[in-house]
Amino acid sequence: MRFKLIFSIASLMLIVCGIGMVIPGIADYINHGKEMAAPFFLAGAFTVLCGLIFRKIFKTDPEPLRAKEMFLTTTLIWLVFALFSALPFYFSKYNISFTDAFFESMSGLTTTGATIFTKLDTMDHGILLWRSLTQWFGGLGIIVVTLIVLPSLHIGGMHFFTTESTEKSDRSAPKIAQTLKGIIYFFLLLSIICAICLWLAGMNTFDAINHAMTTIATGGFSTKDTSIGYFHNPAIEWIIAIFMAVSGLPLIIGLLIAKRKWNTIKNDEQIKTYFWVVFCSIALLSLYRWHHTPFGLDSFMTVLRSSAFSVISIVTTTGYATENYMLWGNFAIVFFLMLLMTGACTGSTSGGIKMFRYSVLIKTIKTRMKSLTQPHGIFVPRYGEKAINDDMLIGIMVFIGLYFFSAGILTLILSLFGLDLVTCLSGAIATISNVGPALGHMIGPDKTFALLPDAAKWILSFAMLLGRLEFITVIMVFFPYIWKRNI
Repeated sequence: MRFKLIFSIASLMLIVCGIGMVIPGIADYINHGKEMAAPFFLAGAFTVLCGLIFRKIFKTDPEPLRAKEMFLTTTLIWLVFALFSALPFYFSKYNISFTDAFFESMSGLTTTGATIFTKLDTMDHGILLWRSLTQWFGGLGIIVVTLIVLPSLHIGGMHFFTTESTEKSDRSAPKIAQTLKGIIYFFLLLSIICAICLWLAGMNTFDAINHAMTTIATGGFSTKDTSIGYFHNPAIEWIIAIFMAVSGLPLIIGLLIAKRKWNTIKNDEQIKTYFWVVFCSIALLSLYRWHHTPFGLDSFMTVLRSSAFSVISIVTTTGYATENYMLWGNFAIVFFLMLLMTGACTGSTSGGIKMFRYSVLIKTIKTRMKSLTQPHGIFVPRYGEKAINDDMLIGIMVFIGLYFFSAGILTLILSLFGLDLVTCLSGAIATISNVGPALGHMIGPDKTFALLPDAAKWILSFAMLLGRLEFITVIMVFFPYIWKRNI
């Protein structure tokens, strides 16, 4: 294990983090003067200094990371980034404890969107902008992890999509770098277009930029306590809903569009499953609400819009809200609890189990049913034109098993703090799925996580990291025998 190389990479990310703090510092300096900007400049200087010191101590020649080193590096970077990103919150004038600052930071970097902040409407621009930037930076980091780290675990599905989308499977470093560059450009382009559309729809420039960053990162941090509901603007709601839906697609789709590979996009089974789940969920929820509260055409369009927004927000694990869906009845509550576990497409910044795994699982079940009814037949589950091999299937089953096992353990642990079942279960699922808002009277869509005990916040912070890095990446760090193997 080349720890010197690993810490060298982590120190570089610290420098990037510190430089990033200058952006909200400048925003506060322009709007409120140097006193408000001081926490960002102080935190930024300290972070950059630590990065430079570690860089000097662990200076080494750049080399490609081995598989086992990738897992440790990825986990370490996320933890270090979260720790130092918490400093501007901690140094601010709002008397935020380090527990709350770390929770907010981890929630941002993992694009979870669970928050402990209240009175966002009165907060300074700098701290609001830093919250949004942590989610945007986290979204970029997820792209790197999804493309480079997760394929080696055979649980992500991104390498499967890449293979389906290119003439041949080329995993060379130049090819990966080219693909990564194209995806980042697409991510940036979406952010700019989204910000412009929101500004044209009526948001001021600051709100438009912040919401664009957190929409494309599927993070859900807002500059308002009542989230998107604050604006009471149907155009804004539809714009954000559309961009959330687009951000839930594999971001490699930008490269396919540039290369005009429309058939590849049209025939991808994960994308079909994703849209099928979204459309059916919107229709089911809208019909349920219509059945229980009859209304006219104008009211139906309002209900359709709010249902569509809420479904897309939960499926893509963004976590925005326009209404408190806890008031829509027991069916809606249970329905949203199920949607918390879905997730959008692999290769996007969304969390959850994701559509690729569901698609593979359903196809495997169908193949198994055929083999039981026709014992002498030979049936092979296929995803697109490729057979689903045992290694892929085992990886997916391990992920799903770890997901539900982790959700159960987290629910059990949270219950030790005297929290009710809905809070414990939805809180566990919302954090490991990186959704953000959960269910219940304490951490529901119109509430924050501020009232939870500090110990529960640390546990849920770990849950966010666990779910964001697809479980195995983090879990492997805790098994020393794995590092003895030649992998």
